[in-house]
Amino acid sequence: MATRMIPPAPGTFGRTRKTSVRRELVDVNYGFVRQYGACPLTVPANQMIPTGGSAMTAILGPDLGDGQRRGTPTNANSLQPLMGLLHANSAKTWKAGHLLNAELGGSGTQNQNLTPLTAAANNAHRVFEGHLKRMLTLCYNIDKTYPNLNEWYGVEYTVAVSAVPYANLVAPADMHSYVYSDLTLDYQFVHIPKFPAFMAPHLMPAPPNICVPVVLGDPRAADIQNVVMPNFAPSVNIANWQHTPARMVFSVEIHNEP
Repeated sequence: MATRMIPPAPGTFGRTRKTSVRRELVDVNYGFVRQYGACPLTVPANQMIPTGGSAMTAILGPDLGDGQRRGTPTNANSLQPLMGLLHANSAKTWKAGHLLNAELGGSGTQNQNLTPLTAAANNAHRVFEGHLKRMLTLCYNIDKTYPNLNEWYGVEYTVAVSAVPYANLVAPADMHSYVYSDLTLDYQFVHIPKFPAFMAPHLMPAPPNICVPVVLGDPRAADIQNVVMPNFAPSVNIANWQHTPARMVFSVEIHNEP
């Protein structure tokens, strides 16, 4: 792990301290938490229900490729009362899905990072989260192999939750009206400039937590193109899978099946 020097602590007689350079979840921003109602099935009745986050954008640094969990899993309190009402009033099996995966720093208890997914849609989502993690593993290995580069390799990741309801006919008494039809994942390899540039030790990612897309001709292009691509069968849960020929930019839709 890279280190940076920070001012001495009081009483340490000038000794320096060290702290990790932030190369994990470099930056994350969330949209708003949606609500719908009034729901006649809540106790007390006719309450507005939080239905989860609308969007998430993150810059993922190379240390997230070490396989360690930074965030938290879901639990019985996640996205309640919606999840409980879905379990009780829908024939589908539902999961509180992370927008930002728990291993990458995403919370399993904050509504802004959650959205209801069918079990099949959640499994489809995991296929592409696995691809993203393999990309970060490469970024991690590049950082270990070439520690003196003036930038880190990372991934910019965006999840946008559709505003189209899952229900065929929206109604407050139909719990499928509180779920959205699909979400779109967009992710790409990026460079994260180090600060200060051209001088070690690097203190942090360059403010204000910026990143630059990796382009054709990059010195690590061959390694990037060797990252194992997602392997999936045709499915109603996966649509519009796209990637650039150089395998640097990716997009896919994850759908809750009819």
